[in-house]
Amino acid sequence: MASTATAGERPQRSEEELRAASNRLWHEYWMLRCAARLKSEDPMLAAALEETFALHLRNLAAFLYGEFGDSLLNSTIDANAVLAEDFMGPRWFELRPERTELLEDALCWAARRAGALRYGAADTEPPRGWTLVQASFELQKVMDTFISNLPRRLFGSKWSIDY
Repeated sequence: MASTATAGERPQRSEEELRAASNRLWHEYWMLRCAARLKSEDPMLAAALEETFALHLRNLAAFLYGEFGDSLLNSTIDANAVLAEDFMGPRWFELRPERTELLEDALCWAARRAGALRYGAADTEPPRGWTLVQASFELQKVMDTFISNLPRRLFGSKWSIDY
């Protein structure tokens, strides 16, 4: 089924499109969780893990909030971006938790960490007052709300857990 939209609206997506998109969401979600929990003594690998976390945090925040959530980007969400509201419509705005201060701080950090090249050394930034695991838990609360309210027929095959 082709996507349709009128001016100013999001395209209406088929259940097949939403299931396929939910598999990409699963990838973002699990990559964020994995990157938050891995550590390395190698400075290059540690930096790669932080940047991986930052990229997936930004992608999930864009999905959940329809924006990147920081003023350091001039990026906009286009009609082909997958958003939580595509799955639930306006109901998502009623269900979705507000961004916490920690999540806001993490999103600004992610924009600096994984954004465009900037003047000034990255190591001159003030230390974070939170860990990657703590930031992932903040986003987890929002994801839990999304997952617990998503109709099961819209979950793609990657969401199946075999025990």
